[in-house]
Amino acid sequence: MKIVYLTWGETPRAYGVFASQVLGQFIETKKIMPEDEFHFISAVPIIHSGLVREKLGYLKELKNVKKLLGDINFSMLPIFAPQNFVNSSANTFKFMHLFSHYLLKNKLVDIGADVVHCRSYHAAWAALKVKEKYNLPYKVIFDARGLWPEEVSLKKGYSDSSDNYKFLKTIESYNFQYSSVIVAVSDTMSEIFKNIGAKKVKTIYLSSNTGVLKNTNLKNEKNNSVTFCYVGALSESTWHKPKELLSLYQHLRNIVTNPKLMIVTTSNYNDIKECFADIPNNELVFSSTKNITELKEKLIQADIGLMSYFTPVTSREVILGKTVLAVKTAEYLAAGLPMIVNSYCGGAAKIITEHGIGLAYNPNDLTYLTSENVSDLLLFDSKLKAQEKSYDLFDYRRNAERYKSIYQEITR
Repeated sequence: MKIVYLTWGETPRAYGVFASQVLGQFIETKKIMPEDEFHFISAVPIIHSGLVREKLGYLKELKNVKKLLGDINFSMLPIFAPQNFVNSSANTFKFMHLFSHYLLKNKLVDIGADVVHCRSYHAAWAALKVKEKYNLPYKVIFDARGLWPEEVSLKKGYSDSSDNYKFLKTIESYNFQYSSVIVAVSDTMSEIFKNIGAKKVKTIYLSSNTGVLKNTNLKNEKNNSVTFCYVGALSESTWHKPKELLSLYQHLRNIVTNPKLMIVTTSNYNDIKECFADIPNNELVFSSTKNITELKEKLIQADIGLMSYFTPVTSREVILGKTVLAVKTAEYLAAGLPMIVNSYCGGAAKIITEHGIGLAYNPNDLTYLTSENVSDLLLFDSKLKAQEKSYDLFDYRRNAERYKSIYQEITR
C-alpha cells in the first residue's frame, strides 16, 4: 500500500502542533506498517510564515522536518498565493489551488498512491478534485481537524446568509460526499459532522507521547497544598482568556488548602500578571517549555490540570467550542493530572465526564466545584485512572493502530 499524507496551506515545522499532531503521528503509523510505502507532501503558499519570519533561515527548519521524517519521502508543492488566503472567501479560494492541482496530480501519479490522507478542507478538496479530473484510483481520507466554514466565518465576520459562508459550506459538503472516510478529533465533532450530512465518520483523538509524559511517582492527596496547572496560550486575543482562568482560580483557592497556580505558557507574562494582580505572588508560578521533556518536569509538580477557555456568546462560538479537545487534555492526563474543564470545551468535557477523570463546570456558576469533589481528584486512584485513560485514548501507538485500520479498510 502507498500512503500519502497531504497538507495544504500550512508551513511545515519540526516543532509545535505540526510536529506533534502531523509528523509525529504519521511517523508512528509508519512504524507499525513497515511493509507499506509512506510519502509526505506539503503544498505551501509562496508567501508563508517561514519566509516572513525566518527568511533563508527557514531552510534549516525544512532540514529538521526531513530529518524527523527519516525514510519517509518529503516533497513540497507551491501554492501561488499568500498564506492568509487559507482563510478563504468565495473570491480568494481559487487562488489557493490554481496550477497546484496539476503539480499534485504529477506527484500522486509518480507515487502510484493508494490512499491520500488529507489534513484540512483545502487538502481534501484538492485531492478529490485531482482524483475526479484525472480519474485516479486512490482513496481520500478527509482529516478535517475542525469546522472550517464556521472558523473562517467567525474570523471574517461572515453571516450565515452571506455568499462567502454558503460557498465554504459547499466545499464542506463536497468533501463529505466524496471522501472515503471523514476523521474527527472529538466525539462532539463527529456528532456535528453527522448532523450536517457526513456519513463515514471516524473519531480519532489528538495524539500525545503518553509514555514520555507519564509520571511514575504518583502520590495520594497532598495534605499541605494543591497545585493547579494551566498549559498553553493565554491572552485576550485568543480563545483562552486570562480573565476566565482568574475567575476559576479565585473560586478554587477558596475551597482548597494552600493553593498554587502554575502557568506554563509562551504568552506575555506581564499581561497575565497584570490580570492576576490581586493574587499573592507566592501563589503564582510562571514558566515556559521548549520540548516534551521540559513539559513533563513541570506537569509532575502539579496536581490538577485546568482548561478555563472562555465563555462563548454567539451561536457560532458555541458550536465551535463544542468541538474543542485541545492537546493539553492529553498532556494533563498522561502526567496523571485529572482535569477541571469549562463545559463549553465540548470535546474535552465529554471525555472527562464520560470516563470520570475530572470535572466539567459551567463558567457562569462555579458552585458545582466544591471542596469535596475537587479533593477527590487528588486521590491516587483518580490520578492513575487519568493516566491509564490517556494511553487508551491519545497515545501515538494506539492512534497509529486506528489509522492503520482505516487505511486497510478503505483499500480492501
